[in-house]
Amino acid sequence: MNKIFNRRYLFLGFLVGIIGVMTWLFSGPAPSQANLALAEFQVQQLTCGSCVSKIENALHDLDGVNSVDVNITRNLSKVAYDPSKTNSQAIARAITTAGYPAFVLTELSAEEYASVRTQESQLGDKYVARIGERLISRANFEQRVNQYPASDSSNPGRANQLWQKAWQDLLQRELLLTAAENNNVVVQAGEVELRLNGLRQRHSGFEALIKQRYGSMDAFSEQLREDMVISRNLEEHVFQGAEKPGLRKLQFQNWYAGLLKQADVVIFEPRLKEPAQSSGGCACCS
Repeated sequence: MNKIFNRRYLFLGFLVGIIGVMTWLFSGPAPSQANLALAEFQVQQLTCGSCVSKIENALHDLDGVNSVDVNITRNLSKVAYDPSKTNSQAIARAITTAGYPAFVLTELSAEEYASVRTQESQLGDKYVARIGERLISRANFEQRVNQYPASDSSNPGRANQLWQKAWQDLLQRELLLTAAENNNVVVQAGEVELRLNGLRQRHSGFEALIKQRYGSMDAFSEQLREDMVISRNLEEHVFQGAEKPGLRKLQFQNWYAGLLKQADVVIFEPRLKEPAQSSGGCACCS
């Protein structure tokens, strides 16, 4: 009796194994990480973990989405997806429909995304550097350089100086924002609007000035929000109640030096590969 019982279970186990193998053979290959593209989105109205869950749920049922990363400190979302099944615009619409207006900031093809993961330098055609996981596009960086006063592209020495200054400012800003992100620092939309109203009251022609320098009020509002996030993080986690300017500056220099040592930075642009020279200053602590 026991022999018959054991034979039956051996046969059932064998049958289950065969079914599993056949299912694997005929179900087609599993999605390859090498075939995934990546898109980064600016997302509005993010306030808490519930927003993250809603966006993740909204994208869960969208065919082709592989992974979703939502950052409420930076108002950003990164989505890895199969470009043969969906695209960045469809993903942006899904996020927007969930109640969080989104637009595409950066797109990486499957080949480019694979290059990011292996840190290959061919990204230099489109990007000047990578700071952590964030790619700095060449177009956006050059626009940033052009915002500096006395930009003289006909003077190679002066142009290189401006590139270096823009890079150091951008590097510092990205590292400060990442530090705030790690501390889960968040600034609400109402706080930004309150600050904007104060600026409007103190400066005549405010709207025209902002449009001339930043292109739009939305662009300025986003930069202002980031400034407020950085300031809040410094006050709560770096200065820790210190009031004397000299002490605050010293605390910032020591802390920021640690950030630079730990920073994961890959530079693609040759003009930015000179040794970093940090001034140790920050607009938030002056």
